[in-house]
Amino acid sequence: YLEQSPVVLDKPGGQNSVLTQRALKLHPKFSKKFHADGKSSDKAIHQARLRHFCRICGNHFKSDGHNRRYPVHGPVDAKTQSLFRKKEKRVTSWPDLIARVFRIDVKSDVDSIHPTEFCHNCWSIMHRKFGSAHSQVYCPRNVTVEWHPHTPSCDICFTAHRGLKRKRHQPNVQLSKKLKTVLNHARRDRRKRTQARVSSKEVMKKISNCSKIHLSTKLLAVDFPAHFVKSISCQICEHILADPVETTCKHLFCRICILRCLKVMGSYCPSCRYPCFPTDLESPVKSFLSILNSLMVKCPAQECNEEVSL
Repeated sequence: YLEQSPVVLDKPGGQNSVLTQRALKLHPKFSKKFHADGKSSDKAIHQARLRHFCRICGNHFKSDGHNRRYPVHGPVDAKTQSLFRKKEKRVTSWPDLIARVFRIDVKSDVDSIHPTEFCHNCWSIMHRKFGSAHSQVYCPRNVTVEWHPHTPSCDICFTAHRGLKRKRHQPNVQLSKKLKTVLNHARRDRRKRTQARVSSKEVMKKISNCSKIHLSTKLLAVDFPAHFVKSISCQICEHILADPVETTCKHLFCRICILRCLKVMGSYCPSCRYPCFPTDLESPVKSFLSILNSLMVKCPAQECNEEVSL
């Protein structure tokens, strides 16, 4: 199915002669077929390169020295299952857990568009959210990573084909001065953010307005350590927890305080600004509630020295 076309050569005298030997040219029908095969091979290469990226944060697995990765679909691993068993949770599959923590729906993923695994950093974020440590959780990206089908200008394939080359530049005095200026501006912005955080905390206290219905930590009958007092107090009003609720980022609040702040300030945690909604609030574990209810406090009434339990 190859067509023949004559090969024309130039003679020295300027005349052209047609040789009997014929050049081979591909038939248009088979040309389209080879073009389609090239497209399918590009898609296969793109899908193979997707396996090197995290489905949740989009980072390359090379950033983890141990190359630890976990499947997006299927049941959770044994360590995660034991953690949920301690916390009395009923999440058994990775898609449900990813949707709960990162609000990403992976059940409708397509293997040719989306990566099929996630990194150890995202795995650690899930564990810290449901663990016992009351620390702020670092989320790698504030915006959900969007994955698109393969195109000729695909970022994943284009970066992998070209590679990342870094050029060495000579030190520039003017550039160093600019960097110092940028650092100074960053320090000023950091101070402003700290002041804004303090002022926002005062605003949240005014929003909660619960001094008449909640008990102060000064009424505790026993002089407990500061860390223990902080663990049993609301992160907004700093009173003893009343009808406590727990967010997905493991912060504790009075139910009234957090609901009022969510309504006025927006749907995020007042402590770490992680997205939070009223439907995400849950009661703490029973062991914590039993400790809280066993605390002895002084009666807030004047001229009364009685000690009562919560």
